[in-house]
Amino acid sequence: MESLNLSHSSDAQSGMRDRGNDARNPQQLSVKDLAHCCAEETNKFLRQRDSNDRFCLELFRRAIVQRDEAAWSSIYQQYAPLVLTWVSQHQSVAALFGSEGNAALVNAAFAKFAQALTAEKMQKFASLAALLKYLKLCVHSVVADELRLRQARQLEETLESIEQEPAASDPAEDVISQLSAHNLWQIVQAEVNGEEEQLLLHLVYVQGLKPGEISAQHRHLFPTVDDVYRVKRNVLERLRRNRRLLALLRSQHF
Repeated sequence: MESLNLSHSSDAQSGMRDRGNDARNPQQLSVKDLAHCCAEETNKFLRQRDSNDRFCLELFRRAIVQRDEAAWSSIYQQYAPLVLTWVSQHQSVAALFGSEGNAALVNAAFAKFAQALTAEKMQKFASLAALLKYLKLCVHSVVADELRLRQARQLEETLESIEQEPAASDPAEDVISQLSAHNLWQIVQAEVNGEEEQLLLHLVYVQGLKPGEISAQHRHLFPTVDDVYRVKRNVLERLRRNRRLLALLRSQHF
């Protein structure tokens, strides 16, 4: 499917919606017929030809406002190739995920689109171009989120492999092993927000558990391993900016 240029002016979009000589009432069509008409009009739109938005807008309305599963299925089938094109345009996706990760990102983009686009918000979209632009933003969002998650996970795995080395080979290991001995926990606790962060620090740095073990033992706080990485990353980022902690570490010559 062609790449989509969504930079039409509002006047052009309005004119496009009014063009077309199909007098059928979209609200009176079945989902199957509506999807067929929408597909035809979408193809015209992608080729920058005069098109009629009414059928696609009605299809999206039924999916979003009425929660019509058949309408959602039609939208997915029709626009999944376009979403896949947008996903594939991110060069970093192929480097990190390979082609097998594209399908998951396509599904995630549609899921984000469905969750974010409420019935109230749907009223603000008056053209197919606007809806597809929003869908494209969802694609960029899920790709960016997944990239950050993968990169953070790789960093955590690297740090974990370093932590498994003898203390003499890594000064950072000395800091962790002598944490409580130098009363650093008081400073650390000041940076902790909530039960999950406090428990996570204890499990990681006191009990020495791995992310998979933490998730398996505490599903109510960490449903997935990704949740463990996310919470741990948030805590560590705050600790790196803590001036009291940095000053104390320097004074102890770690």
